[in-house]
Amino acid sequence: MKSLFLRIFLSFWLAMGLIVVSGAALTAFLAWQRIGTIQNIDSSDVADRALVALKDGGLPGLQNWTRQAWANETGMRTYVIDMHGVDVLHRPLTDRIERRVRQMGSLGFLADADGNPPPLIPDPLRWNPQIVGPDGAVYTVLFSYIGWSQLDMLGGPGAIWYLLLIALGVSALACWWLSHYLTRPVTALQANARALASGNLTTRVDPDIAHRKDELGVLAREFDQMAERLRLLLASKETLLRYVSHELRSPLARLRVALSLARREGADTKKEMDRMERETERLDTLIGQILRLSSLQSDDPSMIPQRVELAHLLSEVVEDARLEARADDKLVEFNPAVQAEVVGNHELLRSAIENVIRNAIRFTDKQSKVDIGLRVQAEQAIVTIRDQGCGVPEHELEKIFEPFHRVPGASQRDSTGGGLGLTIAARVVAVHGGKVHARNAPDKGLIVEIALPLAA
Repeated sequence: MKSLFLRIFLSFWLAMGLIVVSGAALTAFLAWQRIGTIQNIDSSDVADRALVALKDGGLPGLQNWTRQAWANETGMRTYVIDMHGVDVLHRPLTDRIERRVRQMGSLGFLADADGNPPPLIPDPLRWNPQIVGPDGAVYTVLFSYIGWSQLDMLGGPGAIWYLLLIALGVSALACWWLSHYLTRPVTALQANARALASGNLTTRVDPDIAHRKDELGVLAREFDQMAERLRLLLASKETLLRYVSHELRSPLARLRVALSLARREGADTKKEMDRMERETERLDTLIGQILRLSSLQSDDPSMIPQRVELAHLLSEVVEDARLEARADDKLVEFNPAVQAEVVGNHELLRSAIENVIRNAIRFTDKQSKVDIGLRVQAEQAIVTIRDQGCGVPEHELEKIFEPFHRVPGASQRDSTGGGLGLTIAARVVAVHGGKVHARNAPDKGLIVEIALPLAA
């Protein structure tokens, strides 16, 4: 996965790198240009022009020439120092030229105390050319780069603004791209969240965002999963409500019919009262199952987890189931061969297993048996319940755990169930971290397997 942190880090790192490289390139270009300009200055030619001005106009002429040079020069400053160490224009000297003047004085190349002209500096290359006026006064031409600093060597304070513009431009582009990259999916997620809150459960995040490989892409995919989960939950609630309404009407209608028959003259009141009692019991059972299923819709129902020994629990359930099976000339067999402990709620697990076993007893053939087994496999305890009935069509195997689902033709054999027993069993097992699976037996009957994780 391409981490969002890594993208942000690399974006800032790349921006800083571009700023450094661009600044270095600009610095090198300006330095090369400035140094080239300085190298083109011929000190001998400057001295010759200063000498012509001195001969033609004396000291005032030299001052005028120096003043014009001061106005026209950009990369260099020309100083004309008299033999007393003072600039002819009385300008403040730079530190470098000040040191050079003091060095000249210590070496005896300035006028003495009596004002006598000094000897000329031996300078065959004329780095610091000297000129002599008609009156014998010696003047030294000295050159100084502007301010004699690194920035001045680049062309003065303007270089700072160029570097600042480069830094601001590169950082602005990097921050704009990063802001666009981050805010676009966040804005889209906000819009989807508002649509979801308004009741549009079909809203989904743009596939371009959901397919991203970073944290925002993961968030978008989880948002879609959440929206789909909400849609399914609400759809199942609405479906359950419709089923409940339909299932409650049947016993209520039969109660109303029985009550009408009981009110007729000459009616067998005891028979009708017995019928009303049976319908009331069915109604009570159905309402109890609905309440139990509703309480299990949460992933964390209120229950006290404990260690449950499945072999012992199965023995209790089988003992009660045998009484019900014996009344219909059926058998329930269970021979515990292993011990298996799980963590969960004893009563919920008992109810789930009992629902499956009672369902098997109802649908197994007369004078047949229901086989119950327990084994341990791959860190799981697996309870197997097999009947000797007619089985379930393959396309109906997954649907038998849905609320109020009845296999076609099953109602002709048994109509006592409320249609929620297997649904409650599957939900209880899911709450305990297990799974329920149904399949048809190779020869005859239905096999239901309940897999629960073993206790540590």
